[in-house]
Amino acid sequence: MSEFNGFNPEGFDLLVKNRLMNSKDFYDEHKAEIKQKTTAYFHELCIAMTERMIKIDPLFLTVPSKMVSRVRRDTRYTKDKTLYRDNMWLFFRRPKTSFDSVPAYYMEITPEYWGYGCFGGFGKGEMQIARELILKNDKKFLDAYDCVQKNSNFTLDGELFKRDRFKDAKEEYKPWLNRKHLVLSFSETEDYSPLWDGSFVTPMLDSFEKISPFYNFMLTLKERASADGREALK
Repeated sequence: MSEFNGFNPEGFDLLVKNRLMNSKDFYDEHKAEIKQKTTAYFHELCIAMTERMIKIDPLFLTVPSKMVSRVRRDTRYTKDKTLYRDNMWLFFRRPKTSFDSVPAYYMEITPEYWGYGCFGGFGKGEMQIARELILKNDKKFLDAYDCVQKNSNFTLDGELFKRDRFKDAKEEYKPWLNRKHLVLSFSETEDYSPLWDGSFVTPMLDSFEKISPFYNFMLTLKERASADGREALK
């Protein structure tokens, strides 16, 4: 693993100040410092993670500049017109088009918490396929379910329907069936020290390997939904 010795806390203090100032002039004045103290560290982390992550999926994109979030926000489609963000993240995912959604591993840092995990099921038709596989106890789902049960440091998340749509299903499967997408997440709200000394990296990578059946299930949903879409166009 390439050397990564932790993030610079000064960089994230600067991100918060930059968001509060919400000024292009302030950002332009501090752009190089922000890049040096935040973005560059995320790029180093991407490189440090790559050797182990491509063992999970050899098709992961591994170009740091395409894996790390930007400081400048895209405000075209949101009511919040704040120009800059005070959080940052990275993704390990396969290449995608601008409007596509692909399963991904992520790591993020915000003023409120830091964490990491894996998500999927956002694309058209993916959750419909997920529910079909869940209800027939497909092996891909059972492997994913088993790994989630064994890794209790993660929480199954994702937006829930307002009501139970699968009243006759197994109770233990309902948290999967009644979501609009699926996220497996770990978050820490109190102790940020592992970020500054880099001690979070190895446990995170170990955890990512352990939850790879969940990622593989998300990937199955994406591949089958894409195949169904191509078939419908014939």
